Amino acid sequence: MNFFGGLPDLFYLGFYCPKNNGYFNEYSHINSHTILELKNKKHDAINFFFQKFRSFLSDEDIVIATVPSSSSANPYSGIRELAKQLVNSYSKFSDGVFCLERFKDSIRDNRTVENHLQSIKATNSSIIKDKKVVLIDDVLTTGASAQACKRILLEAGAKEIKVIVLGKTIRNIEDAHYFIDQEEDEYLQKTMDEIELEYDLEIQSYEMQKYFLKEEAIHKYLAIDEQANEQHSYFEPDDDDAHDYIGEEAQKQREIIDERYDKLLLDVSMEEDNRNSCFEHEMWAAPQQCQDYINQAHQVLDGSTCFSVDNPFVLYFKDW
Repeated sequence: MNFFGGLPDLFYLGFYCPKNNGYFNEYSHINSHTILELKNKKHDAINFFFQKFRSFLSDEDIVIATVPSSSSANPYSGIRELAKQLVNSYSKFSDGVFCLERFKDSIRDNRTVENHLQSIKATNSSIIKDKKVVLIDDVLTTGASAQACKRILLEAGAKEIKVIVLGKTIRNIEDAHYFIDQEEDEYLQKTMDEIELEYDLEIQSYEMQKYFLKEEAIHKYLAIDEQANEQHSYFEPDDDDAHDYIGEEAQKQREIIDERYDKLLLDVSMEEDNRNSCFEHEMWAAPQQCQDYINQAHQVLDGSTCFSVDNPFVLYFKDW
């Protein structure tokens, strides 16, 4: 489960393949077909995506809002029915499903950000003021409607906005498959480099902790010696009992410092050993995890599954 802060600013569950020359080729692409079914308010499609959202959204104080349809005459849509189900299933979610209103139809051949800004307005702004908002849309093509809605929500007082889309429009599945395969080596190398960098920084941190522990012990030794020398000065040189007592007390304090130092040093060393083991496991697991992400990306492209929020390949398509 992911909290709001752990979600990407823009996340899409999968891809949407539009019709091509009148052929319903999207019916061979399961995610596209399901999105079309949701647009037609089919219960099974709404429930399918509802379960997907439930698998990664955490119950926290956020507002659920939706991008309105392009027609002002029909405020109700499948995406809004999905959003309503989410609001009703999470105790902390606030209902902002209808807080964005399309007050005039968008121009089909001119769906720019500015066009959307001139046809959408925020209503019941008190619902979103100073709130974190999850904005949901069914299909993202140019991103203009989502950008416009984000701007409107921010101007209405929203604190922060994450956009989640059911499907990002993609027109060439074959090129996308090829692109993913071409990125495999680069992604794996980048992952390994990041693991090593993080490991090196943490090892440096452990070395610094050891250094500061040693320096602290030395300073405390010096303070004990200084205090003991001062106490020695209060007695005659031949007062062996007094000087022996001062020496014994100083030694006891040194032993306490040594015991504390050894314990703290052992704690740091154990943490370092655990980190070494984790590093070895991460380096061993990275290629397989990378392959799992790639396999999932291919399956998402084929429409047979949805992206998981932690799959980094979802970001590779943000500009497609």
